[in-house]
This record gives sequence, C-alpha cells and structure tokens, in this order.
Amino acid sequence: MRIGASVPSKDPARAMAERGADCAQIHLSAPRVWKHPLHRPDAADLCGSGIVVAAHAPYLCNPASGNAEVRAKTALNLQATLDEAERCGIAGVVVHAGHAAGGGDMTAALDRWIDLAHRLDSPVPVLIENTASGGTAPGRHLADLARLFEVLRAEDLAVPIGACFDTCHAWAGDPDAATDPMGYVKAFAEATDGIDLLHVNDSKDAAGAGRDRHVNLGEGQMGLETLEAMIVTCAELGVPAAIVETPSEDGGQTRDIVTIRQLLA
Repeated sequence: MRIGASVPSKDPARAMAERGADCAQIHLSAPRVWKHPLHRPDAADLCGSGIVVAAHAPYLCNPASGNAEVRAKTALNLQATLDEAERCGIAGVVVHAGHAAGGGDMTAALDRWIDLAHRLDSPVPVLIENTASGGTAPGRHLADLARLFEVLRAEDLAVPIGACFDTCHAWAGDPDAATDPMGYVKAFAEATDGIDLLHVNDSKDAAGAGRDRHVNLGEGQMGLETLEAMIVTCAELGVPAAIVETPSEDGGQTRDIVTIRQLLA
C-alpha cells in the first residue's frame, strides 16, 4: 500500500517530498466553487510519473441533489474533471455520495445518481466516497451505500464506478463502524466490490455524530486502535493507496504518514 496525502495542486511532487509521501491526491480545480479544471501544463509529466493516485471533485458536487441545477452543474464538472484526470494519468476521481438536498427520499437520491452516471463518459473511474452526515445520504450508512452500488452496477454505464473509504466519515456517519471497525471495512468492500482508495483521517467528533471534521491521527475521537484495524484491513484487502486529508500545519501530515507506516509494520 502506497501512503500519501492530499496536497496543493501546484507542485504535487514537491509537496510529496516535503511530507515523505509515496503518492498524492490533488484538486484539479478550486474545491469550493463551480469552476472547471484548466489544462495543466505538467499533464505529460504527471502522466508519466504516476504519483497522483486520485483527484477530488469539488465539494459542491452532489449527484443526489433534489435541485436540478446542482445536478446539471455536478455532471458538467465531473465530466470536465474526469477529462483532465485522463490527460494527467490520474487513477480515479473521488466524489462524495451526496444527499437528497432540496427534496426527495433515499429512492429519489438513488434514481438521481443513476441519471447522472449515465451522463458521464470516461475510462477514468468515479470513486464514490462514503459520507458522514445527512438523513437522505446514500453514502452514510452501509446498507444505503450497498443499494447505491447495486443499482449503479446494474446499469450499462460509460464510466467505471469504484469506491473510496474514508475512516472519519465511516466513524462519524455510521456507529457500526466504531463497534467493529475490521468487520465494517470488510462489509464495505463486499458491498462496493472492492475499495480503490483509502482516506485516513481521525474524527474530531464522537462515533455517529454525523459531522465531517478531520483531525490528525491520534488527536481525535477514533483512537489509534480503531484506525489501525481499518488501515490494516484495507491493506490486507489489497487497497493500493492510502491518503491523509488531515491538517498539514506544523508537519501534521508528515507525522500522520509516519503513523500509518508504523501501524502497518
């Protein structure tokens, strides 16, 4: 398993070296606005290096939204991100599973996901990430996530669908993850037909709190024993890379990368 970090997009190789990382995740456009990626001048270099294992779609993207305009913008932005990821040789584009904001139940959220997925066309996989909050969020509870993957796998899509497992989101979103972290990861992998990327983050909040607040490893509510169970299980399942999305100030991500390596050892 390669160990890396979510780093600034300008010079990922330098950011990796500063953190002692094996790989990186980047944003191809500003994460909090509706802005499509520009063509990166270093696309050929990135494509040849293989150092960027994932790009994260903007946080505004919500395939399950009850707002048609949000879904339309999500589809356009995801397609643009997938296109640029292909140019850069990036292995997958991470997007949150979203929620039925603006109206509708879980069934409506799943139907909207199906509709949006049919609008995408790329050889680069969309990696659906579990989420920490929302009453109509198909990525929060394992049973709903399993339904999401079941309905998407049944469709004839022009884009591969994969999975990203986030430790903080699992802990804060679904109390079952705290009760049996090893079993939860295995059940997640079974429901999604495998885990393509691991996000390793501690949680500032208690199990099941429904809040997505990352902190550095060992500084939150999860405890290193729970994190170890999740990380080691993912490694045993063959997950190719783990990315920390924790604060980088004062060498926080560097310490987190060292911690992961120690837990795996």
